[in-house]
Amino acid sequence: MLSRAKAVLAKLEAGRAKTGGIAAGLDDLPLFSALAEPEAAPDPLRAALATLDADAMSPREALDALYRLKGLAGE
Repeated sequence: MLSRAKAVLAKLEAGRAKTGGIAAGLDDLPLFSALAEPEAAPDPLRAALATLDADAMSPREALDALYRLKGLAGE
């Protein structure tokens, strides 16, 4: 967030220097563009959880899946 704030400030200051107004260049600064930052690499634990169908598992399969998930979590 800090890097985004610095980028916005630099853009505003550059616009002010060119036109003398603080609002210059605001059209190039979308309100929610900071929320569109690239996502981190997918978490293997979450990916494994998403593939489980707990309703279709036997108790033994569920226990085996739990141990696999614990292994992915590093425990």
